[in-house]
Amino acid sequence: MSDPGIGECRAILAGISAYLDGDADAAACQAIQRHCRDCAACATVVEGLRETIGLCREAGSVPLPDAVRRRARAGIERLLASGKRPAG
Repeated sequence: MSDPGIGECRAILAGISAYLDGDADAAACQAIQRHCRDCAACATVVEGLRETIGLCREAGSVPLPDAVRRRARAGIERLLASGKRPAG
């Protein structure tokens, strides 16, 4: 990150998820916005994450093609019929 100092950048980025989710309080939002006015690197990170979140939301609203839906359903049915637990 740039001028304001790496420690301040780390502190700002630690709260970025709450900020982008709308869960940060007003003081935290103001601190992030103020920091991003002075720190181009953090501003770029925030904007990139904001765009990524928007793209993910858009992708989530597009229905799956029927063929993909059928394959997923068949896979789930096979897994349930086998009685095995998924890995992970």
